[in-house]
Amino acid sequence: MNNQSSVLVSIIIPVFNVEQYLRPCLDSVVNQSLRVIEIICVNDGSEDSSSAILHEYAEKDTRIKVIDKANEGQAVARNLALLQASGEYIVFVDSDDIVNRDLCRKVYEIAKRNNSDMVMYDFTSFKDVSEISSKAEVPSSLSAVDSSDRKTLLMQMGVVWTKCVRSDFIRSNMIKFPEGRIYEDIFVHWQFIILAKKIVILPERLYNYRMQPFATTYRKDWKITDRVFILDMVYDCLHARNLYETYRDVFLHTQLDLFCGLHDNIDPSHRTGVIGLILDRLHEEHWIYIDTSRTLTWKTRDFYHAIQGSYAAKLRRAVWFFARDCYRNMKRMQNHLLVGPDR
Repeated sequence: MNNQSSVLVSIIIPVFNVEQYLRPCLDSVVNQSLRVIEIICVNDGSEDSSSAILHEYAEKDTRIKVIDKANEGQAVARNLALLQASGEYIVFVDSDDIVNRDLCRKVYEIAKRNNSDMVMYDFTSFKDVSEISSKAEVPSSLSAVDSSDRKTLLMQMGVVWTKCVRSDFIRSNMIKFPEGRIYEDIFVHWQFIILAKKIVILPERLYNYRMQPFATTYRKDWKITDRVFILDMVYDCLHARNLYETYRDVFLHTQLDLFCGLHDNIDPSHRTGVIGLILDRLHEEHWIYIDTSRTLTWKTRDFYHAIQGSYAAKLRRAVWFFARDCYRNMKRMQNHLLVGPDR
């Protein structure tokens, strides 16, 4: 990258069929208090009016660059945008989310002041825009996190939209999003944290994540097993860089938690296949960690003890799922009574 670039921050936004939410997202980025930015929007083969909206905004604001392409997935779109980015730092935004007006200014200033490769900041989750202002005032738990504690940072949510990253750092380490998989953020999240020379934490909720019922978070089909293969890539990356022993415990914790959650949340028709994926990856070090770790929850440990045939573990899991389902049904009934059936 040319260090003399006049663009301070490049905002990368992959776009796919989000006409309902795209305008609020774009409004939040074009109205940033830091003006010396570029906004790279990659229209990934949208079939709705998303492309038209992007070009409408680009005609009004020369900082917006629109790339129209066939649908190949978010990872491909982000990698293409990274090749085009000329900013000193990169900020990632999803096209249905909304960012704080001062996001770019605050992260850029603290990054420059500390000469850091990356700034990590916090977020809120919302369903309605009216929730954002009050949720943004809730103190961030990041204030208690030591920026030099890489293992704790790895345990934070594995997304890229809570990170402002130096462009030179991304390019010099040849970091790319793994194409053809969803949950590609996880792989990049790990690389950012284990490779950055200096990380700064900004404990402010500067990003607002929109919770949607059709988002990747709520999928239950076989495609969510991509997380297994993404962690395989993390494992290979750690070994390739001779960092596996350094991060072994946090990797095993992450992998074991993921396996358990994947099995319990995927559609039941896929659970036999998921068990196969898990058993292919469980080795002696996993079983030792399961029996000795004090950080795994009892539910996670019981999952693996149940795999080994423990009737007590199976019973505890059955009771817990029954109680959980009863609670969820009760909450649904309460919401139905409060809101009414026609709203």
